[in-house]
Amino acid sequence: MTTDRLTRGAGTHGLLASALAAAFLAACGGGGGGGGTTAAPAGPATVLNGVAVDGYLKGATVFLDLNGNGLQDAGEPSSITNDTGRYALNYSGVADSIAGKMIVVTGGIDTDTGYAFGGRLTTRAEQAASGQVVSPFTTLVDALVAQGLTIDAARSRLAAALGLSVADLATDPLAALANQPAIYTQQVALQRSIQLLAAANTREGDSAYAAQQRIVDALAVAIKSGTGQVSVGGLVAQINATNTAAGRQLADALHDALEAALKTPGGHQSAKAVLKAMDQMRTRMENTHDYNLGTTASQLDTEHGTAAFAKLTNTDHSDDDDAINSVTRKLGSTTSAITQPASTSGRLLASNCFQCHGTGGVGGFESIRGSDAGELREYLGKPAGDDIMAAHAQGYTSAQLDAIIAYLKQ
Repeated sequence: MTTDRLTRGAGTHGLLASALAAAFLAACGGGGGGGGTTAAPAGPATVLNGVAVDGYLKGATVFLDLNGNGLQDAGEPSSITNDTGRYALNYSGVADSIAGKMIVVTGGIDTDTGYAFGGRLTTRAEQAASGQVVSPFTTLVDALVAQGLTIDAARSRLAAALGLSVADLATDPLAALANQPAIYTQQVALQRSIQLLAAANTREGDSAYAAQQRIVDALAVAIKSGTGQVSVGGLVAQINATNTAAGRQLADALHDALEAALKTPGGHQSAKAVLKAMDQMRTRMENTHDYNLGTTASQLDTEHGTAAFAKLTNTDHSDDDDAINSVTRKLGSTTSAITQPASTSGRLLASNCFQCHGTGGVGGFESIRGSDAGELREYLGKPAGDDIMAAHAQGYTSAQLDAIIAYLKQ
């Protein structure tokens, strides 16, 4: 019942109704002078906004992991990121507090390279927060919390280890690029190292992100037990995993090359080209299982008719400017984000394919999409030892493979 209805009428009836209305509002804790209508207090916000960033991740799936199993289950709020990595999770149907629940980001396109994102990012939901960043840093904070630290202690420990402030860990690295480039360069180096070492340490039967999580957990152990500031490469070198030397070499080369690129007149555009070149080297190593950065750089130089890849990996950095200019000319103008298909059903399953084939065409992505996608079924009838595709295909059920094919055919 509203005061509008109570005061409708005239004369004695109107006065009586007005008095009753005032008494009713006073009894409920409302009212006040002037006899005006009192607005109801605002309810709690039910939309969690934020940004997913490696570069900005376009078309990525974001979900609120209510039961903590790491999977997107029915009824869990979800969203797809826009062109600048923004998401909005509507949790109006969730009865309990969302504070501390995991926000998970998978898939999508890294808009800095136009390549498919093969990682998995997480952060802890803050109910009162707006614009929450989900990034490689927040993912590592979550791993430290899993090691027994409070979230404040985890943030402090990670910030101290990498020579950053706690505020830096929650900062959009691209928005802060002009004044705080280290937030961007360290996050990018961290994520690429995680993905390289995950590929080098994958075990039989691993789910899409199991190997990555083991590397993230190992990094958290190193941070928790460490006592001083280190570079991303120095941190990677401390973990117990296969090919950590390659992970450190990649992290150091990537960080230094990006740092140099951001100082050029081309700035972020030059950095994008460098990142594309380094991603080509990383995915080549992952696909061939040859984790020698120098050898891989030489192979790509031969294919591209350049010396830029090898120059980007030089430890003395004497040729950084030449390398940056070269890859910017060759790769910088072709950076474009790939449009996501209308239906995202089957995309998470297909993300395993993207790790080999989703590298801007370098891995032969065109050969497994569109009308040719149906040919994937043929591999179910071949022995796993006959072909790498047969080995991959037999890791899925027939229904799962149909879902992948339907996604790739769009």
